[in-house]
Amino acid sequence: MLEASARAGSLERWLGIDIRWRPEAEARARQLGLQTRTLDVLGDAAELTAILRDARLVANLAGPYYRTGVTVLDAAIEARTDYLDICDDTDATLALLEREAAARDAGITALVGMGSSPGTSNVLIRAAHDYLGGADEVDIYWSVDVADMTAAATTHFWHCFNLVAPDGSVEPVPTWDALDLREVEFPGTVGRQTLVRLAHPEPLTVPRFLGVSRARNYGVITPFEATRVAWALAYSVDPLRPADGDLQATTRGAVDVFLRYRDTLADAPRVGSGLIIDVHTGGNGIRFAAGAETEMSEATGVPAAAGVRVLLDGAAPGLGIAPPELLRPADFFDALGKVSRGGGGLKVYELVDGEQGERVRMRHLLGIQKGEVA
Repeated sequence: MLEASARAGSLERWLGIDIRWRPEAEARARQLGLQTRTLDVLGDAAELTAILRDARLVANLAGPYYRTGVTVLDAAIEARTDYLDICDDTDATLALLEREAAARDAGITALVGMGSSPGTSNVLIRAAHDYLGGADEVDIYWSVDVADMTAAATTHFWHCFNLVAPDGSVEPVPTWDALDLREVEFPGTVGRQTLVRLAHPEPLTVPRFLGVSRARNYGVITPFEATRVAWALAYSVDPLRPADGDLQATTRGAVDVFLRYRDTLADAPRVGSGLIIDVHTGGNGIRFAAGAETEMSEATGVPAAAGVRVLLDGAAPGLGIAPPELLRPADFFDALGKVSRGGGGLKVYELVDGEQGERVRMRHLLGIQKGEVA
């Protein structure tokens, strides 16, 4: 996010906080103009609140959000400072949304889930929903390259096997035979992949805020073998399944096992990342499709930087807790143009009887937002 934000302006008044800076990361942050500081925000929330009192906005990029999200948001509410995160944990998103009244009373805006998916995905859904005049269903399909799987990304992916109902109840990781699998053809280098239905914020926030009847999320780590390995380890350390011993220690060991497996594939060709979103009623609507060798850090950091620009430019959707689908798509894409490298490769199509149809220009789709198209 910092690299992307620097494309839009100076970061000299920014402060970067980490519990333990890696030397190369801290050096790069300072090159970009940031001041840096070391702080355990979970262990010293009072100090975090004191820092935020002098800030206009805090961007919380420290997951997993089922541990950090509420703590940092509560500090922002107490300090009366606007907030942004890239939360992609469903249960954590529900907990953040419960702070709606407190955020409004504090006079702040909290933009939650402003990464790639959730994030850009929600804004695209909103754009298609407005363009179509409504839709009944949303299907989200994404892939991530195993080379991009960090320790944090690994535990998040495992967490996604625990499906979450709208009331917040969480299901155990299912057996392999009980997984909901779907075949999807991505454009570009990603190609045809087998995806697994996973928990994600969009299936809960999109129906809640846009009135869509049903939203589903499917994802995969490529190659598919990596998803099999991830599922096996997630099933083994599922906190909803009784087990003897120190589960946290076992989970840390399991993460190490997965990362060692990842490293055995270091010489394999890179597949890249893919995203398809279908917004439709009965198979007729709009499809967004992208597939490229973009790294996950770039795909997530650039929309987060755009979200920061939207908040700093005063284009927030109002006070309270806001998922990305509450942003005006035109405002978001204006900001995205300021922070991105360009050439993202996302294409828009008509969806006809569930099949990809004619191309639709993104400018035409967003024209509904700007009043350019009747």
